[in-house]
Amino acid sequence: MKPGQQRLVHQASRTALAGLCVLALAACSDGYPTEDVAQIDPARMTQTELLDALNTMGKKPHLRKRWRYDMQAGCELEVSVRNGDVDRRRVALEGAAISARSVDGVSEIRLVPKTGGEPRAVTVLETRRWSDTIAVRSLLTQLEVRCGMPAAPPG
Repeated sequence: MKPGQQRLVHQASRTALAGLCVLALAACSDGYPTEDVAQIDPARMTQTELLDALNTMGKKPHLRKRWRYDMQAGCELEVSVRNGDVDRRRVALEGAAISARSVDGVSEIRLVPKTGGEPRAVTVLETRRWSDTIAVRSLLTQLEVRCGMPAAPPG
């Protein structure tokens, strides 16, 4: 090829590549949301909002069971699990340790009470998603912080 022809082929290739890039970008633009969903910081949530967030988490369709949470007197978290039958358990939040363990690829998020230890631990969620584990741990931590505090969160 002569130098003039090489230049034309090179320029045509760049123009075609640029055109493909524009088409690819245009095709992708309608596949993503145009508005960001605001994330609420659990540290700024009230106890009611924290419980609502836990209950929203507990009814996600990818979970094998239906989880429900309620706060009882003495800062006890009541955990109801439905998988056919309903199993209800309570655990004192104050001083409880949050632990996670994996069994066959499913993470169990557990609350181990200050008194009674491991034998009195309550599983509060089972999930295969790491993001669920992190979110639930954060919500539970903030619920414990609210124990004995007024209804409004700090700061």
